[in-house]
Amino acid sequence: MTTIHATGTSETHVLAERATITALVSVTSRDRSGSIDAATRLHNWLVQRAEQLRGSCDATWHSADAISTYSYKSYAEGKLKQVVFEHRTSSRVRVKLSNLSLVSALVTELSEAGVTTNVDWSLTENTRRVYERRIRKAAVEAAREVADDYAEALGQRVERVVSISDTPAGGGAPVAAFARSAAGSGAPEVTVAEITVSATVTGVYEAV
Repeated sequence: MTTIHATGTSETHVLAERATITALVSVTSRDRSGSIDAATRLHNWLVQRAEQLRGSCDATWHSADAISTYSYKSYAEGKLKQVVFEHRTSSRVRVKLSNLSLVSALVTELSEAGVTTNVDWSLTENTRRVYERRIRKAAVEAAREVADDYAEALGQRVERVVSISDTPAGGGAPVAAFARSAAGSGAPEVTVAEITVSATVTGVYEAV
């Protein structure tokens, strides 16, 4: 009897269904109250915009972090180095879009309002579970095929599966994409990512 160890991997790429846009507010001023007031107005506008998107069912979720302010020293321009204090107020608002055709226009809108943005792509939990089940089964089949090949090379056949163990294989990173733009918005094209869903298993087999 021969013990065979074989590994099988399966992966698929699924078009993202959600886009989480993070808007970062940062307002710097020598006047502390002015910094806080300007950042607060921008922060509240972002929250209202996110609520509008949820109300129109274009977004499924949003969150708003607390505003924070810190002070630091800087030097005024000129021949004499004059120390001044500046105050920076910042916050973060996130909104998860389900209508991906709005991503480009919204990013442009937020950028023009004076915030820094970034986009994270994801699948819904239901979709991820469906594909995870498929690729787990495919990974088990791939491992068994490798074991059968080794057994055949030895002039044997697999008689029993001793164990199957799952190996963390990452997944979720955007790896491929295609372009989609907001119709008629004049906004630059945005890339909608494909999400990798993968699984790797190691099997132990007995062959005779």
